Amino acid sequence: MIKRNEKEVLFMIADVSLRSAKAQEINIFELGSLNDLLPENAAEQIRKEFVKHKTPIKQITNQRKFASWTSNAELTQNLKVKYVPAETHDIINEVLIFDNTVAIYRLKPDPFYFELTDTIYANMMRSFFANIWLLGDNLLMAADGSTQTKQYLPIPHQYQGIPVVIYPAKDDGILEKAFSRKSKGALEEYIDSIIKQDLSFYRDADMILAYIWNQDKTPYGDVWKINRNDISDDSGFLYDVRIYKDHQAITDMGVASGNSSIVLTAEEMLLRDLIIKDGLTFVQAADRTKYQARFPIGFVPAESFYK
Repeated sequence: MIKRNEKEVLFMIADVSLRSAKAQEINIFELGSLNDLLPENAAEQIRKEFVKHKTPIKQITNQRKFASWTSNAELTQNLKVKYVPAETHDIINEVLIFDNTVAIYRLKPDPFYFELTDTIYANMMRSFFANIWLLGDNLLMAADGSTQTKQYLPIPHQYQGIPVVIYPAKDDGILEKAFSRKSKGALEEYIDSIIKQDLSFYRDADMILAYIWNQDKTPYGDVWKINRNDISDDSGFLYDVRIYKDHQAITDMGVASGNSSIVLTAEEMLLRDLIIKDGLTFVQAADRTKYQARFPIGFVPAESFYK
């Protein structure tokens, strides 16, 4: 392997990125933004070339959260991004595939750059990319790094040994009217207080799933008690739900929204894989730092509620 210093690698990354701008399509296993590799003005010049040539770009990333990354908002019209968890495919090098070229590079832990021009190898890597692409969740990413989604990233929690997964709603109202995004732990305290007041109901739960939303300053919670189905694993788990207006259980709203139902469905499918198929415990399966539910396009959580 040819050893290269960081300056050489950065020059090669800039060069291959510019050359890729005229490609029919670009496929990238993405470590991060181009801003992480090049000065912002250099990165923006390359993006202007992408916009100029209307180059279709597909990116696969292990990241769900992004900072503001470009002033070229037009670029997002040609950009498709999919999130794949590291346990499915761990991206340790950035890989750029276009035409008959494959470039592999990184800056850390040591600068590395390799480029091969070969149609057979490029097609093989394109096929590999396409297979991983099928496993990913769509992220509708804007130029400011935000994503169009319906809820924030789930928060793993426990109450007296019962695993709890909390989903803060993102578009069912402005949730920070009810909870400060700077007060870490506020959502967990709210759910703890609900469980505590109705502990006779939740005590036998194998897991609790909470969808927190608001109307102005009033918090609401759709709180599901989840139990293992001892009769038949084929039909999944058993659920019972209570809807809370602040701390008052209410019966006039039903399950509050389709968004919370989508969360419930996504979690059910994940739990079937982790518990029924893989044999994990509920405590293990509720760890959302390791395992993430899969959501349809436009619903993939990508941003933490707490700032």
